[in-house]
Amino acid sequence: MTILLHPTAYRAASDEQLVGLVRAGDDRAFDAIHARYQQRLVGYARQMLGGAHHDAEEVVQDAFVRALSALRADQRDMALKPWLYTIVRNRTLDVLRRPVRTTDLELHAPVLHDASADPHERLTRAEDLRNLVCELKNLPERQRTALVLHELGGVSHAAIGRQLHVSTGGSKALVSRARSGLDRDCIAA
Repeated sequence: MTILLHPTAYRAASDEQLVGLVRAGDDRAFDAIHARYQQRLVGYARQMLGGAHHDAEEVVQDAFVRALSALRADQRDMALKPWLYTIVRNRTLDVLRRPVRTTDLELHAPVLHDASADPHERLTRAEDLRNLVCELKNLPERQRTALVLHELGGVSHAAIGRQLHVSTGGSKALVSRARSGLDRDCIAA
């Protein structure tokens, strides 16, 4: 088995050499296979899926995952290119066979109502947003930081505590005080 040391050697290697290297545990060889065939396989899957690029990318990604495990599990001789196309074709057919999940939007129209179409609702939302920004500005910096990280960033109290150099309980207290501080009236100038 030849070991390729220089990265450009992988691009010049034959499919058979790359398969052998993958089977020997060389991850760079699989990267070379991926680079060699990924775009063509996405195009093939997209054509089969009627132009759905996102679905085509998912199909090809799944095909490469399956191909890697199959290459490492089996030592049979193969023609790599047609084998990859077959995997992609089969995965694409699986996607096409999946039941299409649709819903009648008329049933959900009241919930999906576009509030931005009503000028009064837009004005009210803009005023609410201005008040919130004003209230946030009036909070002490550590409370504001803790509240924004937790509520908008989804950061855990433990991580906030580390960032602000307080305990987890201290982070919870900062967020709680910030929430209480937002209840105060703030009149925008």
